[in-house]
Amino acid sequence: MNSQICLTVIVEKTGTGFSAYAKEIDGMVAVGSSVNELKANFVEVFQHYVDYENEIGNSIQIQDYSLNYVLDLEQFFDYFHVINKSAFAEHYVGINPSLFRQYAKKLAPLSDKKIVQISNGLHKLANELSDISLSV
Repeated sequence: MNSQICLTVIVEKTGTGFSAYAKEIDGMVAVGSSVNELKANFVEVFQHYVDYENEIGNSIQIQDYSLNYVLDLEQFFDYFHVINKSAFAEHYVGINPSLFRQYAKKLAPLSDKKIVQISNGLHKLANELSDISLSV
């Protein structure tokens, strides 16, 4: 069975855009003015890493890895401000909207269990959107 190695890419907001680093590989960093640009730049940096590893005799392929981009809750909703936090909390997560806003602004502690619950809600929303097409 061929399983991928998952790299955790920590995304942080900066004064000019975003930066990211791989939690598991020292020195693998990228920047971008948007999340999409950051992801493209990170893939390019990762490709250079794979090329280097192959040059020094370590036979790896980019397909051996998956990249998991991680933003904290506040950064996510600041970037995707078109998502209504209250409606999202009620409909997709089942959390009181007022409490959810406190989580998003780091005014209330957020447990690992709640992070998973919120992430599952985001994936549910994404799945619903991916199944929809608009007509004229």
